[in-house]
Amino acid sequence: VELASKAVAAEDLLPKSAYFPFAVAAPLLCGFVGGCGGAFLPPSSGLAPIEEGKVWNIRAAFFAPLMYIIATRFCGVELLTAKLGICLFRIAGDLFPKQREAIMEPVTSALYTGTNVRRTPLPTVVPVKRA
Repeated sequence: VELASKAVAAEDLLPKSAYFPFAVAAPLLCGFVGGCGGAFLPPSSGLAPIEEGKVWNIRAAFFAPLMYIIATRFCGVELLTAKLGICLFRIAGDLFPKQREAIMEPVTSALYTGTNVRRTPLPTVVPVKRA
């Protein structure tokens, strides 16, 4: 996340944001894609890993860079301390799955409500004419 943030900040070809004094979108995207690992490989799998929204690794990959940006940019937490917090967040989520679901369910529901994304995807059945 820091590498992406510093690379965007050092780039003079693109105009700087009028709303944020630092890069937000690129570090979040890089953190999410980096945290997912190979969940979307092969590319033919499409968005199947996130269709149900219940995969812990995908949710953690979404929330970890978000927590990191908020902690380091807005709350003034040291970089290494924020990384330690993310590690503890991931470890606790893996060790305590029932408690994790109890905590993450309201957060995920609020995210679905706030973004107006469906909890379950619409069927994607395409009728095929057989000759």
